[in-house]
Amino acid sequence: MTISLEPGSEEHWLYLRQLAHYLRHSRQILTAWDHYSARHSDSATFQPYDEDAYGRRQQQRDADTLAAFGRVHYHADELVYIAEQQLAQLPTSGRTRRYAWQVRELHEATDRLYAVYDDWLTVRAALPESAQPGTTAYEEPLAESHAEAWHYLNQWAIHGQALFTVNALAARQSKTGAPTAVAATPAPAVAARVRRGAR
Repeated sequence: MTISLEPGSEEHWLYLRQLAHYLRHSRQILTAWDHYSARHSDSATFQPYDEDAYGRRQQQRDADTLAAFGRVHYHADELVYIAEQQLAQLPTSGRTRRYAWQVRELHEATDRLYAVYDDWLTVRAALPESAQPGTTAYEEPLAESHAEAWHYLNQWAIHGQALFTVNALAARQSKTGAPTAVAATPAPAVAARVRRGAR
């Protein structure tokens, strides 16, 4: 399916609102994790007092962060694609170069998240019939998948705000009619992949 999302459309604003929700929620999850980690680890060595309990709490952080990403996961590639097109029409400056770097980070994180999910589907398909949700045989590989995804989810938490800034700059330029520094050729449309949650 070719990406047909239009900048500033009702759908675009919906996806941005979903992203804003994720950014708020992910900060809350990370703050809670940092608080837990500080209380349950040695301040000098950073080693957890109870590795098993610490590991379970870390798994909960990973699962909660993925759940918070939720609906953003369906349209992450579309949001990144729109930002790339908007950046291509903005004058080049130190600021826009930084935003371009952040968008590239999001592009890479999105590709990796989709790859992690595809890997999980492969692993899940190979599980024995007895490995149902709630069993160790199911939950252990699922937790490993969540752990692998967490870094890329955190990249979205770190750099996701750039999509709002780029969108605001593009909207401002559209209203003022300011010329771009370089006439950029839009990149070819890419396939928009719809993915569902991890379970």
